[in-house]
Amino acid sequence: MAYDGIMMHQVIKELNNTITGGRINKIYQISKYELLIQIRNNRTNYKLLLSCHPMYARIQLTNLIYPTPESPNPLTMLFRKHLEGGYIKEINQIELDRICHILFDCHNEFGDYVEYHCFIEIMGKHSNIILCNENKKIIDCLKRITPNINSERFVQPGAIYYFPPVNYNKLNPFNHDFIENNNLSKVYQGMSPILSKEILFRHDNGNDFKTIINEIKESNHLYISSTGEKEYFHLIPLTHLQVKPQEYPLFDGLDQHFDLIDQKERIKQQTSNLLKFISNEYQKNITKLSKLQATLESSKNSDEYRIIGDLLYSNLHLLKKGMKHIELDNYYDNTKIMIDLDEKLSPKANAQKYYNKYQKAKNSINVLNEQINLTKNEIEYFDSLLTLMDNASYYDALEIKEELENLGYLKKKKKTNSIRKNKKPAFETYYTKDGIEICIGKNNLQNDYLTFKHAHRYDTWFHVKDMPGSHVIVKGDQLDEYTIRLASNIAAYFSKGKNSSSVPVNYTLVKTLKKPNAAKPGQVILDKYKTIYIDPDASCLEELRKK
Repeated sequence: MAYDGIMMHQVIKELNNTITGGRINKIYQISKYELLIQIRNNRTNYKLLLSCHPMYARIQLTNLIYPTPESPNPLTMLFRKHLEGGYIKEINQIELDRICHILFDCHNEFGDYVEYHCFIEIMGKHSNIILCNENKKIIDCLKRITPNINSERFVQPGAIYYFPPVNYNKLNPFNHDFIENNNLSKVYQGMSPILSKEILFRHDNGNDFKTIINEIKESNHLYISSTGEKEYFHLIPLTHLQVKPQEYPLFDGLDQHFDLIDQKERIKQQTSNLLKFISNEYQKNITKLSKLQATLESSKNSDEYRIIGDLLYSNLHLLKKGMKHIELDNYYDNTKIMIDLDEKLSPKANAQKYYNKYQKAKNSINVLNEQINLTKNEIEYFDSLLTLMDNASYYDALEIKEELENLGYLKKKKKTNSIRKNKKPAFETYYTKDGIEICIGKNNLQNDYLTFKHAHRYDTWFHVKDMPGSHVIVKGDQLDEYTIRLASNIAAYFSKGKNSSSVPVNYTLVKTLKKPNAAKPGQVILDKYKTIYIDPDASCLEELRKK
């Protein structure tokens, strides 16, 4: 991560140009590690994101839409109590370290003028957001550090705030000349290793150190360079990576880089219990199926109990109460057979015991077959949910949770987090280069609504064959080869087979589809259909234009 002290220096410079003097309208804690502050300044609304995530801590303005909890937690209420209605007096940085200080002008419940200090420390796993009163006494923070955890610097309500240790021996690159070193981050404040490599690369190619630093100082853009699966960014193009960077305005670039990361992290944080529940149910049914099949196999051998009962009845004269076992001639196959007996039972009772076992096993076969079919359906259902969770956004995951609540797998809460209040499921809609509409269901509620309510009977339906995945609807029935292959690629990509090759995809007109009686959401019956084999490729999404 290249959100270093120099990056924060430019971020704070932009924040001072936009939100200093702004009024705090609303505060939300949007995740365990993040606060979102809505600010009004110069007739414009801004959203300030403060994050103390161990891997992605940062401070920035954002245009992204973040889910906000319906019911604020105690920490949110405390921040609102002290800061809402107040104004941002100043924003500054401690040296070139990754510590941001925001000073708020507010009024308390008595109408008296008060100042509050907020310190945003971006220090990896030690990152924190700390609210203090005018005397620097800590009111509360997102991460409490007790004396048991750190005896030298503890952070908790009531303690006096002190800055974390700062290395003042390092030089400020904006005020000093170049010093030869193979790692400039050890020499200069606020310089990350990736920026150090870039400056050394440019310097070795004849660029002046001061010129490079001035370019950084004047930059209000972000340059993102993608190398394989990794993205690197900074205030200047990272030419040493030998790839062409994408240029964005500073905060738009941060949104671009962290958007997908944030979505995955948010799903992990706020729906981890949901994913754990689905995984547990899937594994529980796998284990149950194995036991049922073993019991069925045992029940199919029930004739053995009947044969033993027959042999015992025909040899009652040889049996005596108290015997633990007896060896008899098996006249069914002319062999000897050793039979275990219950020494507490009479000879007739021992024979009847084996007949009872035979009858019980015979009667259980039908029940076992029925239970096996039900368990297989459960496995198929939860397997489909695991696939859908893999491709789900935060809101898609909430609809999956709502589906499980509607089916009785999860208990409904009085104040549910469901985003659907008599609203239509929010499936995704895209357009091809030819303007053809393609709709994608990202969970079973969306799949059902899309296929049986939204789609026209002469629209074309796509879905992977014999595996869970998204329903894909293409408007129209006379599709060219390009559109068929594109829609098939999308259906294969949003399925369990996304990492496979030659994935079979069925497609047919919506009018041929039927919903099975008492079926779970997302299940359909196909009548007439065609199949195409496709190699899933994420680049298919680049050919689409979002609605």
